[in-house]
Amino acid sequence: MVEFQPSIAIVGSGPAGCYTAQFLRKEWPHAEICVFEALPVPYGLLRYGVAADHQGTKAVAAQFDRLFERENVRFAGNVAVGKNLAFEELASSFDIVVLATGLNSDRGLTAEVDPSSRVLGAGSILKALNGHPEVGLPLFPNGALTPLGERLAVVGNGNVAMDIIRILSKPIHNFQGSDVDDKRLSELRGKRIRSIDVFGRSPVSNAKFDLSMLKEILHLPSVTIGATGLREALEGCQRYQLLSQHLNGSQASDGVSDSRVRVTFHFEADPLCVSKTGDRSLLTVRRSTQDLPSEFEVDSIITATGFANKHCEAATGNVEDWRGKNVFRTGWLSRNGKGTVAENRREAKAVAEAIITQFKAGDLPVGAKGFAAIEKTIEPHVVDFRGWKNIDSHELATANPDRCRRKITDIPKMLSIAAPGKFGQQTKPCNIIRMI
Repeated sequence: MVEFQPSIAIVGSGPAGCYTAQFLRKEWPHAEICVFEALPVPYGLLRYGVAADHQGTKAVAAQFDRLFERENVRFAGNVAVGKNLAFEELASSFDIVVLATGLNSDRGLTAEVDPSSRVLGAGSILKALNGHPEVGLPLFPNGALTPLGERLAVVGNGNVAMDIIRILSKPIHNFQGSDVDDKRLSELRGKRIRSIDVFGRSPVSNAKFDLSMLKEILHLPSVTIGATGLREALEGCQRYQLLSQHLNGSQASDGVSDSRVRVTFHFEADPLCVSKTGDRSLLTVRRSTQDLPSEFEVDSIITATGFANKHCEAATGNVEDWRGKNVFRTGWLSRNGKGTVAENRREAKAVAEAIITQFKAGDLPVGAKGFAAIEKTIEPHVVDFRGWKNIDSHELATANPDRCRRKITDIPKMLSIAAPGKFGQQTKPCNIIRMI
């Protein structure tokens, strides 16, 4: 007697969703598994969240390709659950639903912020430089990104902050082999970035960034390093030692220092408020070692304090309200935006094991029709895996010689390449950005 195997829908095609599909496929080799994605292209965080110059991390997408090519897992792209397909219809059509949608926006500052000041999210900048079709940054009337300015402040000192510092300070020739959007990078940098002040509440010993991320910045020939809030009592700390060494080296004059970006790390510095002064923004911080607050006048403030979900007004539902006995969550959606790709893999395994245990115990309803129940509803929108491979081939073939691909940033163009003749002129879907 053949064991009954469930129908499974996974919403979100980033690492959390794809890893969950892998683990469930291993347990149920003949189960129907369908991965839904709001964009016409898969892989979420890998494609649009991981920094464009970290291609080693992005390379895991190759194993996800095999998932769709060889493991009989279906990819249903360009289907926004909550708009093109109601969540309730999806949940009733599959035995198991896994939500791996991630978090779609940058978390704001807890400090009081003047709405007229220039405060931007680090996630939005990384997505723009990764070629995301929806740019959540200020634009000129001609559609070009407005420059960040000469003096920047970054609030937060985790790995996302380190990505921002590195990418904005790195010489252009050092992006060889990346998939950075060169036009957008040039627009954001403008004529020149002179300084980046980085603020973190933690002492240097508890800073959130990985040591390897700090080293990448310290070894850039295009930066000089400064720091405040270092304490000599922490001399046994590797972060302290590295920064101290580069402070000494950065102060030496070699005739080219004026062309470098001055990156200054401020530890134990808590943002109090953001106000407007002339055409610049004023960031006020409280330092643990000083009685009076300090003020920093900058052109742009970049927040790197985590991610949250912002409800898409054009959708017909809110992912935070999507619940049910057969509904599970994984990735950043369940972990409040925390975790690397490797950590999402570990959680995906745990979630898959929990699903398998509940299913075998008879705790989940069975007998749903699966993809056949919603096929007609989504057919006008869906881009299958072959369509994605058409887009993939086009991006690889049109890349500049020193870039690994040139991403298409226009959704109608994506659709015309994915399935010539199927997609005519249509309204742009409400794409839930996948930062999983």
